[in-house]
Amino acid sequence: MAENTVVEKKGKFSLIELLMIIMIVGIIFTLIIPLKNDRVTQDKLKEAIKNVQIIARADVQFYKNPDNGYYIFEHDVLKLDKGDGNTGEDLLNVKDDLEKIADVFYFDYAVTDSTVVAITNENFGKPGAVIYYYLPNGPWNVGDDKVSKNLIDPNWLP
Repeated sequence: MAENTVVEKKGKFSLIELLMIIMIVGIIFTLIIPLKNDRVTQDKLKEAIKNVQIIARADVQFYKNPDNGYYIFEHDVLKLDKGDGNTGEDLLNVKDDLEKIADVFYFDYAVTDSTVVAITNENFGKPGAVIYYYLPNGPWNVGDDKVSKNLIDPNWLP
């Protein structure tokens, strides 16, 4: 006749339970960390959106001036200098109006004949991602290169 045996747990957790907990924590972190990185990137992008709008308004005012009658062509408004500061011609006189989220600019800003361009610099983390704003009234666009498409979601732009 077979005896009924009772299985008793000797410890608080079995190995399988411990592995299940580790797996659940791992799944949660694989979802949370990319979302946090996207939120940080989106916060940095707010600097560019605000500053591009400031530059675009100044360029439209420059265009409306009867002495000019055209948009500024090929002009670096603000560019990260390898030294301690920023360079740029600032013919639109907007450099002092541009806003920083931190103590540094995350983007370099330039104006072409019909576009305001914001390019990420080393302060952003990944240099080379491009955002375009077409004058005078938009639309916004993300660059076609791989860095821009991987880093910036077009839905973050106005």
